[in-house]
Amino acid sequence: MEPRETKRKAETPEAAEPPNKLPHSVSSLRTEPSLYSGPFPFYRRPSELGCFSLDAQRQYHGDARALRYYSPPPINGPGPDFDLRDGYPDRYRPRDEEVQERLDHLLRWILEHRHQLGHKLLKWWAQSFLPGVPHVVAGFRNPEGFVCSLKTFPTMKMFENVRNDREGWNPSVCMNFCAAFLSFAQSTVVQDDPRLVHLFSWEPGGPVTVSVHRDAPHAFLPTWYVEAMTQDPPSLSKTPSPKD
Repeated sequence: MEPRETKRKAETPEAAEPPNKLPHSVSSLRTEPSLYSGPFPFYRRPSELGCFSLDAQRQYHGDARALRYYSPPPINGPGPDFDLRDGYPDRYRPRDEEVQERLDHLLRWILEHRHQLGHKLLKWWAQSFLPGVPHVVAGFRNPEGFVCSLKTFPTMKMFENVRNDREGWNPSVCMNFCAAFLSFAQSTVVQDDPRLVHLFSWEPGGPVTVSVHRDAPHAFLPTWYVEAMTQDPPSLSKTPSPKD
């Protein structure tokens, strides 16, 4: 005779969990349209960062070399008159449906241009923002070195292209560091001596350091310039008045 406890377990076996069963959801999102009838949310229109193209053999190119552009007919001109079937059997190359391309080409372009474009935008922004250059025209080249497309970047909107990039740059950080560095340099260089050179250095991951040197090879101001700047400026002669 089996023990009562053992018999009870045998009569009520636990159901085995399906191998692919997901954990029970504890949260949900309601979908009634009345819940979302508020004002239109903020939406930033996307901007084009670049392009890639596929040739007739479906080969990937990280530029616009294989793109074909549509030119609309004149608005006030006659309507288009062409046969869509003309040349179709001879020129159309059907795509191999067994090859699943999915997002492969797009992801490849992102990997090729993500860091490159982000760092270039930082360089262009830094060179253009301080002197007040409003736009930067960039030329994109193909692997053979030929410029195949141009794109204009407004200086004040360059950051929008890398705003959501975790490894991107931030203009506020750049300008705050610039102000801090200039204050540091102003408080460090307190002696007016053309033969004295303060060399500021920086290595990634470390602080900005400064070392003091005198004369060659670090001195860079020519002697004629120093002598001209140290001389007393010539006195301005009084311009005679028409009444004199």
